[in-house]
Amino acid sequence: MPEEPPAEESPFDAIWTRLVSPEPQLPQAFPENLKPLADMVRTHFTRNKPSPSSFPALAIQIMDLVSQPEVEIHDLLKTIGPDPAISANLMRVANSALYHRGQDVLDLRTAVMKIGVRGVGEIAAGVAGRSLFDVAVRVEYETFPDRWQKLFLTTMTTAFAASQFSFEQHHGRPDRIFLGGMFVDIGKTLALRSLARLIMAGQVPPEIPDAEVDTLLEEVHTEIGCEALGIWGLPPHLVDLCRRQHEAMLPEGEDCTETQVLRLVDGLGRLMRDESGPADLEQTRRSLEALHMDRVRTRMLHRVLATQEARVALLFPA
Repeated sequence: MPEEPPAEESPFDAIWTRLVSPEPQLPQAFPENLKPLADMVRTHFTRNKPSPSSFPALAIQIMDLVSQPEVEIHDLLKTIGPDPAISANLMRVANSALYHRGQDVLDLRTAVMKIGVRGVGEIAAGVAGRSLFDVAVRVEYETFPDRWQKLFLTTMTTAFAASQFSFEQHHGRPDRIFLGGMFVDIGKTLALRSLARLIMAGQVPPEIPDAEVDTLLEEVHTEIGCEALGIWGLPPHLVDLCRRQHEAMLPEGEDCTETQVLRLVDGLGRLMRDESGPADLEQTRRSLEALHMDRVRTRMLHRVLATQEARVALLFPA
């Protein structure tokens, strides 16, 4: 009888193999040809720093409220009700295929009851924070037309999946991890905005390969993001999450659980999108070990990420 062909490896199996099979760690120096461009982006950001008032503080207020053990629906409605964008989005979501059960939702209170307090808080915070991923002028958008929405959706997928993982596995505080997921890579959108403005001003040629843009954003986003979070006066734990997210080795003897959760979820998401280099892979592997994740639990997290990716695309359409 002819031999049966070997079973095809599933996407998760391929990822797990990479996680448990150490790869040679090659030094990854930042390319010399990109250093002048990185300096230009840093300089442009420094000269055009965001104002303290540009941060959507409502996102923090909402998540602070939701984190309370017994939040009152009245208080939540009083916070989100005056914002028409949040109210409209919550009504749309409550009547979408995600939550619709045969009867239309006609008021915000019913929408909150249907979606749930934690879900409402996260959706509302996402809507409030979306302005940070928007661009001021159409020309700025057209400079990198595929990146702005992708950055936002990737960020929100990490935030939602990390929050769910934290809630289900009792690792850290879901509200803090959600906000960490929202803001830990905010430096990328700020750096991209500076790069777009430099191109629009004719100081940088527009034909930059996508791979070089990716490398540039990875290089500068942590310092730019941390500086912006400081300008906006965000809580120290969020600034700390941003700063530590890409440290090669997290400090021993400190509780870095929330950082480990975000690094694991972000790293697994990168592997799913095939965007993970050796350094990212090593950090993901260390967080996997720090959180005592076995194959079964990692597969569950893989499913959470896939589910949340699809959910986020429905929650926040372009």
